[in-house]
Amino acid sequence: LKLDENVSLEKIKFFCMDHDGGSMFVYPVEKEILQAQKKVVEHLESDLGVQVQRVSIHKMKYSFQIWSAMMSSQDSDGTEAQCFTELLGDHGKPVWPLWELLKWLVGMSSHTLPAIALGLTERVMKLSPSINAKLVSMGKSLQAEMETLLGSDGVLLYPPHPTVAPQHHHPICMPFNFAYTAIFNVLGLPVTQCPLGLSSEGLPLGIQLVAASYNDRLTLAVARYLEEAFGGWVPPGKA
Repeated sequence: LKLDENVSLEKIKFFCMDHDGGSMFVYPVEKEILQAQKKVVEHLESDLGVQVQRVSIHKMKYSFQIWSAMMSSQDSDGTEAQCFTELLGDHGKPVWPLWELLKWLVGMSSHTLPAIALGLTERVMKLSPSINAKLVSMGKSLQAEMETLLGSDGVLLYPPHPTVAPQHHHPICMPFNFAYTAIFNVLGLPVTQCPLGLSSEGLPLGIQLVAASYNDRLTLAVARYLEEAFGGWVPPGKA
């Protein structure tokens, strides 16, 4: 990882995406998040003298579907991935998510609604093995595309979430917004979440810094730079 190696920020190739391309499962990116990302781009270009290149990666539009398919696909060594419903069963019998949903409606389930929903999603994905296989293939293609784009000296700027920090339980109404971070998890790419102050309502804003495999030192170096430039983490709440 060469984490102790000095990084010259001026030599980094910066790329920027404002959104995932318009997924039908995910909320549009809110204006304040876009404005925060724009400020980062402008600061990098004016202070470092770099050119931030805007990119459009079509497959990112299917981030949630790719994540779901790859999470339930075989591991790199060919072994079958453990089902989430098995994990919910705590090494016992797999949980039946539809039954758990009915129990949840009457307050008798020991599982949270998001966990039950994930179990249901997993079951639905397994009903279409051919579609699942295509999505896994798309994910591998996206991974290769990202690795080629970023190389050994590239960093992608990407929203951390389509909305500012939601209130408790509100994500239940927008359950797939997590795809903005989850996609990089299944692609195996290093990401550093960098705070950018607060929104007009006193809620945290931020940006994702993404690099190719084993280039964590790049995202960490950029995060340290932006932390100094934008003040780093501050407690939520109106000033």
